[in-house]
Amino acid sequence: MSYESLLAEQVPELLEQADLVVLDTRDPHSFAQGHLPNAKPADEANIARLIRGRNKAQPVLVYCYHGNSSRDLCRLLGGFGYTQVYNLEGGWQAWVSFRDRQEVSLSASTG
Repeated sequence: MSYESLLAEQVPELLEQADLVVLDTRDPHSFAQGHLPNAKPADEANIARLIRGRNKAQPVLVYCYHGNSSRDLCRLLGGFGYTQVYNLEGGWQAWVSFRDRQEVSLSASTG
């Protein structure tokens, strides 16, 4: 496999990496409604720019709605030599669920 699947709980640590590229494969409307920090739409221009990039060790996180269609882009990037490609297992839905659990936990501990 040319990529690694991550659970939403593992993403915050990855987001701390300064050189991380985050690609959102969802439609523009969904992206506008909310996305991961520093995410870019996985449009043709952003993908082409990434593929032409020289730093194939740069970490790349890809996500979609449920974590299925983003796997195709992960495989593509791995095929172009990227060595740190991650797919968000469960996609945006898993991230929102994780984020909501964190907010409830935080408010319970401060309330």
